[in-house]
Amino acid sequence: MRIGIDARCIESHWPIGGPARYLLNMLRFWPWMAPQHRYVLFFQNQLPRADFLEQENTERVRIKGPRLLKRRRIVGEQLLMPFAIKNNKLDLFFTPWYSAPLVTFGVKTVVGAWDIACNTHPSHYKLSDLISFGLFMPPSCRRAAGLLTCSQFDSSQIQKYYGIPAERICVVPFAADDKFAPSDDPEHLRAFRRKYGFPERYILSMGGITRRRNVDVLIDAFMDIHEKYPDVGLVVVGRNITVPFVDIEQKMKPLIDGGSGFYLPRTPEEDIVDFYRAAWYYICTSTVDGESLMVKEAMKCGTPAITSPLLKETVGGNAVILEDPTDRRQTAELLERVIATPELRDQYAQDGLRWVRTLSWEKVAEKSLRFIESRDEIRSTKWK
Repeated sequence: MRIGIDARCIESHWPIGGPARYLLNMLRFWPWMAPQHRYVLFFQNQLPRADFLEQENTERVRIKGPRLLKRRRIVGEQLLMPFAIKNNKLDLFFTPWYSAPLVTFGVKTVVGAWDIACNTHPSHYKLSDLISFGLFMPPSCRRAAGLLTCSQFDSSQIQKYYGIPAERICVVPFAADDKFAPSDDPEHLRAFRRKYGFPERYILSMGGITRRRNVDVLIDAFMDIHEKYPDVGLVVVGRNITVPFVDIEQKMKPLIDGGSGFYLPRTPEEDIVDFYRAAWYYICTSTVDGESLMVKEAMKCGTPAITSPLLKETVGGNAVILEDPTDRRQTAELLERVIATPELRDQYAQDGLRWVRTLSWEKVAEKSLRFIESRDEIRSTKWK
């Protein structure tokens, strides 16, 4: 089978996020896991180079078209990708990035619909994202032969809002990369903290900053308790994409000026593992996302996590649960509890590490590929 793959999310100029990490790992496993298939990878502007992208049964194709139409992901997808699909004589086309071309000349599609927050919470998105995702994602999913998503919650949302039956959806919870692991070198972690000026203990919030992740509430709650725990810091790392906009850096200014708050819009990829390892706790309390890869990455580094009830299932119950992440007082009380109880940290760190090590990208790759292969055996349907 000739399987086309929209690989544009791993072009070097695109941000590396959950879908990109997923695809990178699939491309490491699929070519040897099922060598009978031919994998045709489509890129929009650049052809990245890596050994695992240059297997005998893998092709890399740059879609053709004027530069003007390649400036926007969705424009290239809807106007240029259809002809690339047709010209490369595919049996099936897979996209890990939420939407697919609405015209595929009869080629079946499988879509990675990791969440549909653009439709369930449109107020959290800017207009360009609502057009790119909110407008094209629903028909892409309804036309697809199958959907991959990363949690039972997201599957239920797709069924509810898009009217797609459960048998067309495959749930594949993500795994953390092998590079995420505990450190056995305390001096290295002390040197890392000195490099950034971090205290010995800090609470880490890392990832794209959106309204649904309640980072503003976390900052307010930490401000309520930081004088009681002057040796503990709050580190916030991530690009601020809040809608409506919240000035995170300005909100943290009293903490930053006092030496207990740190805000970094971005960090070098090579330092990400140490940000996790050196933290006292990692916190992500989304009220919309059904999966959090970064929570799993922290746990695999031996750092315990604080998360929301919505994400409890995706971490196997092995994290401290903040019942109402939108409540400032409740958040402050929980922060006090985890700061003041070292034995609680040790227990969650051990349980979380033990559990997250049962996950692997190889298992994800096998389940994903078997589902994609099964879609070739059915007829695509336009859902009403």
